[in-house]
Order: sequence, then C-alpha cells, then structure tokens
Amino acid sequence: MTLYELAKKNLRHNFKQYILYLYPMISSIAIYFTFVSLQYNKQVNDSAVTVEKIGPAFSAASILLFIFASLFIWYSNAFFIKKRKKEIGLYSLFGMRKKQIAKLLFNEILILGILALVVGIGIGFIFTKLFSMILIKLMGANQIAAFTISTKALFQTCAAFSITILFAALYNYQMIYKYTLLQLFQAERKGEGLPKAALIPAALSIIFILGGYTILLQPSTSNFWKNNGFLFILLSLLALLLGTYLLLRSLSIWVLNRLSKLKKISWKGVHLIGISSLLYRIKGSVLILSVIALLTTLTLFSMGTAFSFYHNMNSLLKFTSPHSFMYTVPADENAKRIEEQINENGKSNLVYSITLPYIEIQGDLSESSRLSDEHPLLLFSESDYHRLAEKMGVKNSFTLNDQQAISFYDGSLDQKEDPYTGKRARLGDRKEVTVISYERYSLVNQWIFAFPIVISDRLFQQMKSEAEVSQMQFVKIKNEKAAGKLADNIQNLSVKDENLFEDSPELPVSYFVSFYHEYQKMNETYGLLVFISSFLGFVFLLATGSMLYYKQLTEAFSERSRYKTLKKIGMNTKQIRQSIRNQIRIVFVLPLIIAIAHSSVIITALSNFLQINMVYPFLVAIGLYILIYYMYYLFTVSKYYRIVNDC
Repeated sequence: MTLYELAKKNLRHNFKQYILYLYPMISSIAIYFTFVSLQYNKQVNDSAVTVEKIGPAFSAASILLFIFASLFIWYSNAFFIKKRKKEIGLYSLFGMRKKQIAKLLFNEILILGILALVVGIGIGFIFTKLFSMILIKLMGANQIAAFTISTKALFQTCAAFSITILFAALYNYQMIYKYTLLQLFQAERKGEGLPKAALIPAALSIIFILGGYTILLQPSTSNFWKNNGFLFILLSLLALLLGTYLLLRSLSIWVLNRLSKLKKISWKGVHLIGISSLLYRIKGSVLILSVIALLTTLTLFSMGTAFSFYHNMNSLLKFTSPHSFMYTVPADENAKRIEEQINENGKSNLVYSITLPYIEIQGDLSESSRLSDEHPLLLFSESDYHRLAEKMGVKNSFTLNDQQAISFYDGSLDQKEDPYTGKRARLGDRKEVTVISYERYSLVNQWIFAFPIVISDRLFQQMKSEAEVSQMQFVKIKNEKAAGKLADNIQNLSVKDENLFEDSPELPVSYFVSFYHEYQKMNETYGLLVFISSFLGFVFLLATGSMLYYKQLTEAFSERSRYKTLKKIGMNTKQIRQSIRNQIRIVFVLPLIIAIAHSSVIITALSNFLQINMVYPFLVAIGLYILIYYMYYLFTVSKYYRIVNDC
C-alpha cells in the first residue's frame, strides 16, 4: 500500500474526525468565493450607477478577508495536528520513518484541500445569487440577480487557497522532524501552571481601560483634540489594548482566586471544580481571549458604524441637501422648460420654488483653516437670504453692516466646531468682511464646490461691479426620492459648463445639484459599506468563535482522564454537564463583555463627534453577533461533553 492510498484510507475510515478540519477550510473558501464573485459580478457593478468604481472597495475587503480566512485555516490546522500527535507517535512506534509520516500528512492535507476547494466553491456558487440580491437591494437598485459564475473569481479563489493549503501541508511536513517520540505521546499531558494573582497589574488594567475611555469621551470641542487629536486616539487605543491583556491576565485571576476562597460560593455544587479548572487553564488562554476581545470590539464597532450610517442616511442627507433641486437658471428658453417640467411633476408636490440672485467670486477664508486662500464663494444679499430662510422654515433676525457676514455649515464631520466666527474673509480683490455668526445648518446643498456667504444688501450692490450676477433656483418637492427622471431632465436643461464637477472650476459655473442624485449615491455607498462590514464581521465572528471552539476542544481532550476520575468518585452526568457549561460560559462571555464595553465607548465617542444617533443600529449589531456567538457556545458545550464522556 502506497502512502497516498494510506492517506485515502485514513480519510475514509476517520472522516468524522477530519470534519473538524474540513469545516474551516470549506467555510473560508465558500465565503471568499462568494465575495470575489460579487466583486466581478456584472449585475452588481451595473447597479452602482453613481458610485463609479466599487472594485477598489471589494479588492481591499477581499485581501482582508483572505488574510483572516488563511489565519482561520492555519489555526484549525495547528489544532488538528496537535490532536493527532499521539497517532503520529504510533506510526513512528510501528516502524514508519519520519519522512514517510511527513509525506502521509502532506498527502492528507492535499486531498482535504482539493475536496474543500470543490465543496467550498460549490457552496459559494449557490449562495452567490442570494448575496447578489441582498447587495443590490441594499444599494437601492431594482435589478434581478441571475445565476452567474465568474472565471476570474474561480481562478482567484483556487490560486489563493492553493497557496494557503500548500503552506499548511509544508508546515505539517516539517513539523514531524521537530518532536521526539516521547514528546508526541506526552502532547496531551502538557498543561499550564497555576497562575498567581498580581494585584498591581490588576489595578493597572483598570487604570489603562478607564484612561482610554476618558480620552475617547472627551468633548470634540475640547482643546484636548486640537493639536494632537490623532496621537491621543492612538494612545487611547493602546491603553485599551494593554488594559484588556492585563485584565484577562491578572484581574480575572485575582477575582477567581478570591472566589475560590469564599466557601459559600466555591463549595457550592460543582463550583469548586469549575473555579479550580479555570484557574489552572487561564494562563494558556490569556492571549487568545485578548485577541478575541479586540477582534470582537473591531467587529461590533465596524458593523455598528455601518448600520448607523445606513440607518441615519435620510436625516444626514436632509441636513446636507435641504433643497430637492438647486441650479443656476439658464439664460435661454430652457428656464421655461425646466419650470414646465416641475409643474408636470404636480403642483401639489411642490413645497417651494424661489429664485435668488447670487455673485460667484474668488475669496479668501484661510483664517478659518478650512478653506484655501483662493476659494469660490457664493454671495447672497441679506434680504434674499431672509426670503429663502422663511421658505426653509429657519428663523433669524440679524442685521448686517457692510463689514459683516454670515457663514453656514460647511459639511465638516465635526458639527460642534465653529471655525468661522470672528474670522476675516476677503471678497474678490478689495472688500473684506468679518464673519459674525456660523449657522449650523446648510443654506445650499453641500455637493457644490463653493462656499455660501451672506452679506449686507448695500455691500451686495457694490460687489456687482466686480463680478457677474447670476440667478439660483431653489426647489423643494415632496416626492424627492422618486424624482429621478425629473432630476435628469433639469440637469440636462440647466448644465452647460463642462467643468461643473471639477475640483477647481473656472468661474462662472452653471450649478446643478439634486437631492435624488445624492440620495442614490449615498444609498449605494452606505449599502455597499453595510454589506462589506457585515461580510467581514461574519468572518471575524467565525474566526473568534472557532478559536474559542478549538481551544476548548484541546482542553477537553486533555481533561478526559480528570473527568473519568470524577465519574468514579460519584459525579453524575448532570453535574458534569453543569461544570462544563459553567467553565465554557465564562470563557465565552468574558471577552464578549469586554468587547461590548470597548465598542460601546468608541461608538459613543463617534456618535458625539458626528452628532447622530447610533444606539439602535449598534444594539442590532450586538444582537446579531450574540445570536451567532451563542450558537457557537452551545455547539462547543455539546462537543466538549461528548469528548470527555467518551472515556
């Protein structure tokens, strides 16, 4: 019998044992193939009407996805080999040379890899249509997804995971030469020493975590952030990282030691066995639990942020695009055609339509540190502004002199900061005004390359000698989300300047922006963001759940003799199950609680900075995560019990 035939025989007769290894390989390949199939899917790309290229987003995410999938496979491979060390020792004891054993393992991994590729790609192909439909729906498109298979996705998946599987096979090949026969037979007997509680590191863990929270929760308007904001963010994240490790390494040990000394708790039922087991094994789990806590924090934060943006999309867009249409009135018969188009949409749907004169001029607002020294400004007179503000439902009663001006929200993420009040602004070559108020709402839609300024009526008349006066039409309708055809027609009739959408257009420019076009673009952008973050979050969840799962199974194999002894001294099945549940529950819950606390603080800080409500979407993300996480817990408890009961 050749080594290849022996490898096939092992797979046939011990297939249940190999499922533990096949599961991460098949799931990783299926997820990756599904994702890259969407990247090359023509229907998905055609659905992205306003987002010109979704390829870079998918490419970056697919690289991250592949890295974690490979680490997932690598970790499961390490568990699988560790579990088989005794079997490998028996091969050596029966006379097989190390080279033959290495080739046997190499052949097994290659066979499993080919099987995983075939099954994984098949599963991925089945789910491609489902996820295509979900993505297209999230992006607000109306296309119907069809079954398609991408040769690019197929080749990319096969090439990427062939390399991963080959490296795993080579690792197994060279691993055989590392261990002696005695080490292979004693692999399951190795355990971690009982860790000692250190009060100082335990106290430092609390100090680091609370310090990180304090930094993150500082108000965005505080001087704390102005000079070294990015540095303080890195410092807070580093504090959370160190605090998490020390909390699991020292504080958890200190708490368990204290519990073990409380007779009312530790001597109750099977608590003594559970606490002593946790104390004995905690040292080897600290690094894994720390990684899981931080990965879960990242997952909950990214999913919560993406869900929040998608959930708050309408309110964000209404804030940045207060008008359904805003366009420069054409100087020809097209102005009348546009008016007819709006009337055809239905007068009952019209909220307001108002025309205001404006002057576009190069200005200097560089004192604000937000705009350059040569930036396009849209000048409106004070009286015209009040007319528009009344239509918008904004109440203001200020009066300006010739040296004063009013500025408006500029689209910055930090909505609390006021960078303009008290700053000077140069209008054209000679005139200079001082901004006396920064209004925290959008006067014009944000998606134009010009900054609106309101000046006095008298100064506006004086500025007419320096620049041409144009007319801006502001229109608000009720059915603005469904006004795609109307928006396209108005754009075709109003826009003539080819450099409208350039970053630095030459003046004057014919402007056109619509709520519908920006809604479509935002829907596609945030829909794509939700999909990618959810996909990656699911992969992170698989990785963290599987790390815990394999770690607990490793301990289960080493604990079999211990539970066999407990059975002999009278411990019944119910007590064994309870002891297992208690131990595994703590291992699963501890990093989850830490991650929820960390991500809650980070989400709160981001919510305060962006001035949007992120509570409900974040709770949804936590709920979905806990649901799948709980399934991992139940599956681990069940498998753990079967292992220790089979002794």
